[in-house]
Amino acid sequence: MAGCLALCGLTSCMDDTDEPNTDNLLVTSPVSVGEVNSSIAELKSAYKSLFTQSNAFEEITEDVVIEAVVAANDISGNLYQALLLRDIDEEKGTDQAIVLGVKNTCLYPYFMLGQRVKVNLKGLYIGVYSKLPKIGQPYYTSSGNLRLGPILFQLCRTNVELVGAPDPTCAECQPKVLDEDWLKASDKKNYMNYPMLVKVNGTLAEADGTAIFAPEAEQDAGYGVDRTLRVGKTNVTLRTSTQNDIAFLVMPQDERSYTGLLSYYSSWQIQLRATDDIYPAIQENGEEEVEP
Repeated sequence: MAGCLALCGLTSCMDDTDEPNTDNLLVTSPVSVGEVNSSIAELKSAYKSLFTQSNAFEEITEDVVIEAVVAANDISGNLYQALLLRDIDEEKGTDQAIVLGVKNTCLYPYFMLGQRVKVNLKGLYIGVYSKLPKIGQPYYTSSGNLRLGPILFQLCRTNVELVGAPDPTCAECQPKVLDEDWLKASDKKNYMNYPMLVKVNGTLAEADGTAIFAPEAEQDAGYGVDRTLRVGKTNVTLRTSTQNDIAFLVMPQDERSYTGLLSYYSSWQIQLRATDDIYPAIQENGEEEVEP
């Protein structure tokens, strides 16, 4: 699978018919990382001045422990060294998410969709990469700029704990359905509304019946290709990395439903998790149309 480039020497990659065997490959903490004492919503509120900036970060020096569910991973290779952690608290009425960057190119066997995790942030950094709320570590780019990148893979062993078994049917793995009015509203464009797992109806402006999502010839400096997803009269960027399962798909010309990780840079951006995040469009009654 294109998303599986390496497992840090722990095992070889699988082909399309293999299932990952991780029974004896514990990469997370074998003991508790501490009692949960913060939610993602509380974390964002406490560090509001940090999350409202661009390319800013701060080290956490105390035991701040959050618990959340993996709502997106790198199973297709489109999300690179990133996990979307989502935390829903029905009693408090909060639904917040943050990206955990991990420096490894094959995370999904260890962090499956619906896997609940605890993360002790002590020794890690929180902040924004561009405007994306993230947990990670600083690094220097090729241009010499200091940015918030992924944590070292071995820090999962000390700072991340798995809780229970994965449940991909859980509420945290169900995307928010957004319409054009939501995307147009200026008050939605803030760090409390991204990152988030979302679903939107739209048509791709560049689709012509033969064009694929992310041809290598059109990639930018970030090894991705931006497509224009038209949601009503509002444009959303659909970004796809090259050399992954989604990149080589021919873009559908009709209206479809797209599920992915929503973020905001100069405009809204969505990144699909996998090829099955493209569905027939949702009808007004909330049901998906049946393909002929």
